[in-house]
Amino acid sequence: MSQRIKVYSYSIYHSANSYIGIILAEKSLQGLPVDIERRPIYIPKERGIKVADLQGGSESAAVSLYHKEDCLRWAKKYGIEIRFKELDEFRRWVKRWQEMKFSREELPARAYYAARGSGKEHLLDAAFYRASYVDLLDVNDESVIRKIANDVGLNGDRILELAQGEAAKQAAMEALAEYEQFGCPGVPTWVVEGERFWGKDRVDWLTEKVKELSLTAP
Repeated sequence: MSQRIKVYSYSIYHSANSYIGIILAEKSLQGLPVDIERRPIYIPKERGIKVADLQGGSESAAVSLYHKEDCLRWAKKYGIEIRFKELDEFRRWVKRWQEMKFSREELPARAYYAARGSGKEHLLDAAFYRASYVDLLDVNDESVIRKIANDVGLNGDRILELAQGEAAKQAAMEALAEYEQFGCPGVPTWVVEGERFWGKDRVDWLTEKVKELSLTAP
């Protein structure tokens, strides 16, 4: 039996590029001898609130608008359902994120790590993305996390309890530390044997790498 190849997958739940990329990667890697290690991360409050802030950069309004248009094209090309909230609503979300106890995307990431081992963590992971980009819900909201966890067959109250505990906190911190140790330039990024593949437009290259490794694996 050939050795399975481990792929680390780093993303943020409220990132359209991550949403599309994760779906494309799962489809492209299906049937290959690969174990995808999902590593949802968050944006520490001291970094800022935007995804670009995580990397110490910035994103102009023109770039933000282009990214939205580009994601809509990708979603249409590959038959992925996607919706975007109105700008005013997004601004209200940003204000709420700045005032909440946890960092942006920290609580849903912790909830994912709290669910690991249940056999339903992959369902929770996918549901968080669908909530963000189909149902237009804020997955940083405890009530949203509770409902999503219940909907996928988990105990929402228990998941929230565990998400606020030390083990889930450490898991989320370790994922972010790994992301930075690998030198990931943004989300989504996949890492295979130390080699990074950044962006939804690098899924084909990621798949080629996995196929190459599968041919040489003992």
